[in-house]
Amino acid sequence: MFRRIMTATAALAVCATTAFAGDDDVSRRWAVIAGMNLSCPTTASVERSPRDAGNIAAFASPQCNVMLEYYLPQQHFSLVGGYNAETVQWFGSEVDATMQNIVVGARYYPLSKRFALQPYAALMTYTNVAQRHEQHSMSALNGGDGYGRDCTLRLPRVSIAPTVGVDCYIFSSLALEFQYGFPLAIDGKAHVATTCNGRPDVYRMRSNMHRHNIQIGLKATFPFRFTAADGNSLFTLIEMALGIYDPADEPKRETKKERRRMKLGRVLDSY
Repeated sequence: MFRRIMTATAALAVCATTAFAGDDDVSRRWAVIAGMNLSCPTTASVERSPRDAGNIAAFASPQCNVMLEYYLPQQHFSLVGGYNAETVQWFGSEVDATMQNIVVGARYYPLSKRFALQPYAALMTYTNVAQRHEQHSMSALNGGDGYGRDCTLRLPRVSIAPTVGVDCYIFSSLALEFQYGFPLAIDGKAHVATTCNGRPDVYRMRSNMHRHNIQIGLKATFPFRFTAADGNSLFTLIEMALGIYDPADEPKRETKKERRRMKLGRVLDSY
């Protein structure tokens, strides 16, 4: 399995390099990005019972995001905006909430557009247009012991997220996008109180709703281009999928040092 993953990664890298080799006139005006994102909230403080099972905070189920990007006349900057749904959860999804965010931000690409790998840094704002206040109560059994939870959530209206990411271009106008951000919640709070077996002791968790966010998506840039090099890359990917071609079987290129050794060996053998 690991070998297949490495082989596929190598093939994508070869395709991307081939598609962009010698291509100095990469024109991009705007782009559409569609994908999914995962969020994991941080905890500000926690007092937890040893009988209380489950992760305090973890990545929730993936949610969708759709974004538009506009490249500014300045070569290295762009504006991006769109929509994403973002779910945060605690205690193995016993306490969770989903935000409906309108996203606006700006990106900076340090490299020339002719490179297949395009890392970027960004500053994003998330505006939650869904309800902000939620209250829940629940009870359950855990290994024969009972516990109950009461939670009060105040979802942030606005979050500001420093972000880094990379676009990996498979073809001239098609890329895989990977992004990590850390949305800093403004006026967000979560309080969860847990009691075990009706005891008077109360175990509390508090979160300020700051969170880790990972996004994975497919990005199409316009004007859309499909070159002869892209066709060769697509043909290579099809051959790989059918098992006809494996990049690991390609003969390794000789280095200058190896060629010199071979020439020297032939000269010595002639004497």
